[in-house]
Amino acid sequence: MRRLLLLLVILATLAGCQNYEKGLEQSVARADETGAIALLRAIALAERTYSLTNSGEYGTLKQLADGGFLDARYASEKPAKDYVVTLVVTPKEPGKPEGSFACNAEPEKPGERLGRHFYIDSSSMYVHYNDTQPATASDKIVQ
Repeated sequence: MRRLLLLLVILATLAGCQNYEKGLEQSVARADETGAIALLRAIALAERTYSLTNSGEYGTLKQLADGGFLDARYASEKPAKDYVVTLVVTPKEPGKPEGSFACNAEPEKPGERLGRHFYIDSSSMYVHYNDTQPATASDKIVQ
């Protein structure tokens, strides 16, 4: 009887440890997500400002950093912890007031860690997210 009770206590403790560990992983993932969202919002604001001072053209991360619109660390190869950031800039066409940009932040190792996919573009200042695949403008908006 004592062995059965001891076994139950050990199993309950292990189950509690697993829940605690999963909670820690989720907390780390949410912190990384917060950093990625903040980065996308900073990029969008920098792009708007850059566009106003560059005849409607948007800039690359390097151009934004070199122009003082973004901190230099954002122009590095890895501007967000555990996220890969991709910024695509489209030059403005003749007769159009401005070009465009689209920026994604993807979990660095999808499937191996928790984390949502994020997206922002020049059409709005909203960050969109998708739980399972690269986000687009048609995905849910981060609240």
